Amino acid sequence: MKNGKINNMEKRIIYLPDLQYECYFLGNGWKIVKEDKIRNIYIDSFYGYPFYIIFENTETVTEQLKMRINKDNITLSDIFPIELIVKDMVNHQQGYWLDLCIDFIIKMNCLNEDIAKNLGETKHNKHFSQKLRHTIKRILFINNFDY
Repeated sequence: MKNGKINNMEKRIIYLPDLQYECYFLGNGWKIVKEDKIRNIYIDSFYGYPFYIIFENTETVTEQLKMRINKDNITLSDIFPIELIVKDMVNHQQGYWLDLCIDFIIKMNCLNEDIAKNLGETKHNKHFSQKLRHTIKRILFINNFDY
């Protein structure tokens, strides 16, 4: 939503042809197309799982997102729900995906206060491996966030 108007323009922000996966930003949500199945995701009914696959394809995805960000002169959070995805992964104790997501966060240089807060929720959660919690601790400390 910009200037009080809903942006009805659909912009493809991620395309992984080998996986038949596309992610479109709708202005007020996202449309995920995977093998001809369409899922519409909105902030008020957010679930992150359809986004997880992109973290196995970080090199391609970061390149595509960086091009879109530079072209449109925007930030990642303007078109991609990274904060909500991290929150979803932490809440659902998705250690494998969170580990991959951290690589994405580093490559996109998008660590912010909201992401750091959600990552901090892993501190005493034994569902996440010690290695993952240590990695999160190190990344947060390096970037001057508390853990």
